[in-house]
Amino acid sequence: MLQPLPVSAAQQTSLEGGAGSLKGIGDLASLKVEWYQFLEHLAKKHNNFMATHLQTCELVSCSPAGLLDIACCRKFSYEELLQHRALLQKEVSEFYALPLQLNIRYDAEKDACTREKTVFTLFGELAEKNEVVRFLITQFGGELVY
Repeated sequence: MLQPLPVSAAQQTSLEGGAGSLKGIGDLASLKVEWYQFLEHLAKKHNNFMATHLQTCELVSCSPAGLLDIACCRKFSYEELLQHRALLQKEVSEFYALPLQLNIRYDAEKDACTREKTVFTLFGELAEKNEVVRFLITQFGGELVY
């Protein structure tokens, strides 16, 4: 018959602290509060590329089991973060001091809404909506050229 190993007072405190911190894993609001601090922390640790990609991402949910769902609204950022998922997971877990598991996903709907406009699209909108530009075009026969 196997007997349990004795647990020291320090180990017991560590186990109790760990169990207490596991209760807060699913608290998405507290994770979001420190999100930008985490991005600054990454940038300071010379992981600026990762911090830059994460700026276009959003924390969507966190399960009680510690699965953190991150939605990327740029496909390029999503692909880059997937390649460095292990490093990102290590950094997130260390920063928050929680055993978080990452689920990184691409949000195509947000990508379509936040997609940057091309110069030609911006010029077209200026020619249609801006009164000064419309006046110059109609009075002087000009056109916007990039």
